Amino acid sequence: TIFDKVTEEMSVGREEIFGPVLCVKRVDSFEEGLKIMNDSRFANGSVIYTQNGYYARQFAKLTDGGMVGVNVGIPVPLGIFGFTGHKQSFFGDLHVMGKDGFTFYTETKVVTQTWFTEDGDVSSAVDTWDGTITSMPDKD
Repeated sequence: TIFDKVTEEMSVGREEIFGPVLCVKRVDSFEEGLKIMNDSRFANGSVIYTQNGYYARQFAKLTDGGMVGVNVGIPVPLGIFGFTGHKQSFFGDLHVMGKDGFTFYTETKVVTQTWFTEDGDVSSAVDTWDGTITSMPDKD
């Protein structure tokens, strides 16, 4: 289903709906389109189709959407990609997929270390290592 010339007065222009539906809001400039999106109380995802690298980068950086596509629909092909809606498009504390999901079910370890010479002198550097998954917590 395709809705063209959608305005804020239309329910499909105000509410978050899921497809297969395409709502086309026509704008006069990139800035106007970005403002309409970011003024929405929803921010599940946003997509831009362009051959202009400047606008693609600006869009990815400035959109409030939690999932951003550049020349592709919202990309959520695997569990390692977060389903990261923002604003009222998200409920809870953590996103169930992506980094948040892995972090929630993972036990991590931070190691800070220094080494001594055989004479007992402290080496000149302190090394901190962080971020490697060490094990999954017990299900008990």
